[in-house]
Amino acid sequence: MNEKFLSYLWKSRCLHTDLHTESGEELAIHHPGEQNTDSGPDFFNSRLRIGNTQWAGNIEIHVCSSDWYRHGHHNDPAFNNAILHVVFENDKQVYRNDGTELPTLVVKNHFPAQILDRYQKIMSAMHPIPCMTQLHEIPQSCLRLWAPALTLERWMLRSENINRFWEKSGNDWEEIIYQHIASCFGFKINQSAFELLARSAPLKLIRAVCVSQKNTEALLFGQAGFFTGTFEEEYPLELFHIYQLLKNKYTLQPLQPGLWKFLRLHPLNFPTIRISQFADLITKINANFFRILEPRTLAGFVDLFQISASGYWNSHYLFDRPSSASPKKLGPAGKESLIINGVLPMLFFYGTMKDRCDLRELTFELLEQMPPERIAVIQIWKNAGIIAQNALESQALLQLKSHYCDKKRCLECRFGKEILVGSSKSLKNP
Repeated sequence: MNEKFLSYLWKSRCLHTDLHTESGEELAIHHPGEQNTDSGPDFFNSRLRIGNTQWAGNIEIHVCSSDWYRHGHHNDPAFNNAILHVVFENDKQVYRNDGTELPTLVVKNHFPAQILDRYQKIMSAMHPIPCMTQLHEIPQSCLRLWAPALTLERWMLRSENINRFWEKSGNDWEEIIYQHIASCFGFKINQSAFELLARSAPLKLIRAVCVSQKNTEALLFGQAGFFTGTFEEEYPLELFHIYQLLKNKYTLQPLQPGLWKFLRLHPLNFPTIRISQFADLITKINANFFRILEPRTLAGFVDLFQISASGYWNSHYLFDRPSSASPKKLGPAGKESLIINGVLPMLFFYGTMKDRCDLRELTFELLEQMPPERIAVIQIWKNAGIIAQNALESQALLQLKSHYCDKKRCLECRFGKEILVGSSKSLKNP
């Protein structure tokens, strides 16, 4: 037993109606109050009737009544206006700081036992989704209704992260858009390396030297640390020589090549291919990264990422290692990932900072037009019977998994509430 579960019972009105305080007075709960997540009593502005008296005030919840003293509430004037002590076990008489006795409600045996049974099973489950075995009880409409709020929650957290980089850049919008989009070309595995690459080759430098995709590749591959050995083929030799001139002119310091990960990656996702594709994007938009935020339709954003690695990479995945010929265009999944994880969060952040509700709403509209992400976490949900219909819902499921399931915040989750409370409605007041 824990206080979180007891608070959930109180807030969700899961207690039986035939309640009495420890002194024998009849208790009626008119309103459980507003839960407090800071210091002070657990619930504010609760409304009760104890005996014939109407009360309005605060509620404190503990597993054992003696916790009142263990937590020092008897010495804290902030708890003087508590009107009820809700506990699982009453092991000690409790008095407020002013010496008055605090009415006590013992909730043990006053709620459906099935709620506690299910809660304990969920908490002890070893599944990636704690309630996986009960998810079949959740109607699909539950996700439909909750998805916008979950996605908003996820994107507000993303905005906080982007804001930290934005402030470090001196509030330079184009620089932060450039760095953010660059990091997304790492597609999670090489995200950190791409972030470092963008910082080592800031947009000001990009604009000064990148008159062609070849020059852009020379700068990016050089700063990425790929020119540490010797080459035999003409193209890498040419890039190397271009970079040496740039390095001497601008006193450049390349990254360590060990930052880049190739192991267990599909060759099309090798950082060499992604760097060349990123160079093509820079060339396509003429290093004007505000163009990334200009489209207002999904088709417009997709067109932005009609990009390809340069011709050399059609027959290579690594320098000086020929492979069978195949074009290295950015595929549909890559475009979707860059739009969902790169462009739209940045557009959402830009709309937030500029107080443009229309841009924030546009990001959600575009997510609803896109297919759900094809990644492992979404497949886990699908196997459990929760199927995302679009990218808005897949973003919601990602937030649900990382910020609720992984942290066992089941009592704050609508799925958890549906499983715990919905299953016991018929038992609540027999």
